[in-house]
Amino acid sequence: MGLDDRDYMRERRRAESKGARLGSASWIDKKARVEHGGLWFDAKDGGHDFHSRRHHLNPRVTPHPWQKWLFLLMALSILIPLYGEAKRAGWLPDFTAAKPFPETGSVTVARSIEPGDIKSRLTVDASEANAVVQLFEPASNRHIFSLYVARNERVTVPAPSGTFRMRLIEGQKWHGTARYFGPNTSYETVAELMTFEPHSAQIIDLHRRPDGNLKTRLMFGRPDEL
Repeated sequence: MGLDDRDYMRERRRAESKGARLGSASWIDKKARVEHGGLWFDAKDGGHDFHSRRHHLNPRVTPHPWQKWLFLLMALSILIPLYGEAKRAGWLPDFTAAKPFPETGSVTVARSIEPGDIKSRLTVDASEANAVVQLFEPASNRHIFSLYVARNERVTVPAPSGTFRMRLIEGQKWHGTARYFGPNTSYETVAELMTFEPHSAQIIDLHRRPDGNLKTRLMFGRPDEL
């Protein structure tokens, strides 16, 4: 190779080196690797591999249609007891004047009940609300017995024997046996029938607690007038 040839090769290498520096990629011969710059492909697209990887890392989550009903039931299981507690505490507006609540231990008994039917006893321990504990005949839903217990008081009274449906009416401001506690009337029915054996007693504790065994359901209607 002559002198002119060597000069030509030097100029060619300088030109190639200069062109490489101005381009989007740089070649590093020593480590035999290629480093690509940011303009190697369209930055707005990102290539097929980029999109497929992004789709894989961020999968679309579609909720099951039943999930909204499950969330609704969970909310109701919390809100319904809170609604009953708000009524027992007298939180709803009530602008009617209150009447004196009946004396603790007083009762209202159906005319069909004979003295010989009174063979059992009922004990009620009231909570922070006045309470009316009622017994109904399961088949006919006929009223049998109502016991009045003022807030924070406990009483034991004679009661009829038999199997009955028990209902609980509680509240703060008494308005009589037609309106009970007005808009704050808490009305519940005990889930299971109650059996009063002769010469035995049933004890009802109206203080709500998580380990209580008296399961009740909120009644959205109003109790019948006595």
